[in-house]
Amino acid sequence: MRHRTRMIAAAAAVTAALAAGSTVAVAAATGGKPGAPATTNSASEKPGHDAIVAAVARELRVSTARVSAALQPLFAAGRADTSSPAFAAAARALGVSTGQLQTALAHAKQSLAQSS
Repeated sequence: MRHRTRMIAAAAAVTAALAAGSTVAVAAATGGKPGAPATTNSASEKPGHDAIVAAVARELRVSTARVSAALQPLFAAGRADTSSPAFAAAARALGVSTGQLQTALAHAKQSLAQSS
């Protein structure tokens, strides 16, 4: 149970950072350093990503596969500035505005926080 709670907390932190566009917060939540090159995702990060993907997919009413593919570059970069081309590309891939994606990520954070 402790591992699940930890993963939900990490997912919530990453979601909040993605929604807020904070490089430092994402780096802190994922154990990295701001501005450091992204590394491949470990198995322990995947459940957090999966939870974010599922929550965003529910919010936007699109498939989890589509959300996963759209958010992968953001997860890989370890950061998401909401004014960045990568964030805009993710929103376009999902067929929504950047504002809608930002709102979905914020709601995902709330959803994950409430389930813990």
